[in-house]
Amino acid sequence: MAKRSSQQQTKHDRKVRQIAQKLKSERWDVQADLAGYDKPDPVGKDKHIPDIRATKAGAERLIEVETPETMQSDKKQHETFRRSAAQKAQDYVQDRRSIG
Repeated sequence: MAKRSSQQQTKHDRKVRQIAQKLKSERWDVQADLAGYDKPDPVGKDKHIPDIRATKAGAERLIEVETPETMQSDKKQHETFRRSAAQKAQDYVQDRRSIG
């Protein structure tokens, strides 16, 4: 996983929290890789942790938020999340909007 500057990490965490709160308001059960949330289980043999795992009525979503520093560098992690989602018929969302 690529490293972010502290400023980019703060922006990343703010975006993850915003998405997690929106999902909670839509009655999803949300786990997030943030303080104050249950942490999602690791995915794949390399044990990548998604930013958000949300479940509702049998549906499941894995969500990964990117910053300019990590947009291209975390490809292996994204492949792992896509494979896992495909095997479990869940959604995988890579938030590609620049938050920088």
